Amino acid sequence: MKLNLSEKLLLLAATLALIHHTDHVLRVDHSGWPFAPQVTPFTFSLLVYPVFLSVFMTRAKPWYRVIGTAVLFLFATLSHTFLETPMDQYRTWAYGSSFPGHVGQHNLLGQDSRALGVCAVLVTALLSLTLLASFFAFARDARRSKSRSDLSHAAERGQ
Repeated sequence: MKLNLSEKLLLLAATLALIHHTDHVLRVDHSGWPFAPQVTPFTFSLLVYPVFLSVFMTRAKPWYRVIGTAVLFLFATLSHTFLETPMDQYRTWAYGSSFPGHVGQHNLLGQDSRALGVCAVLVTALLSLTLLASFFAFARDARRSKSRSDLSHAAERGQ
């Protein structure tokens, strides 16, 4: 099966999502079930993987792919705007915790690292940008699919 540009972008976004979720697990205070006993927003964020899979597997439904990718983009972008900002991600790596009163509660690596903080923020930004690019690529594919379908129907009526 040969992947088109939209699918390659979606695969890249899924890879970035996995890296981002790994970052969550390593930043102990930003994780949740199944890696910690409590259910948190992190737990619900794992529902993106069935959405990724369904978008990837539904080649016959181009507009479903557009909507699914839009949902993924909005979920990632809004959650990192309102629930866990890039500054939270940076502070957790750079200073031990982003929560007041928790400074010094180290991540699973036991490291304070500004470089890892910058990497965490870059992964988050690249995730949103890649999902946005995927959305536009799937929208282009859906429009092309409709155009081909319209031409095919017109040709059938002309015969």
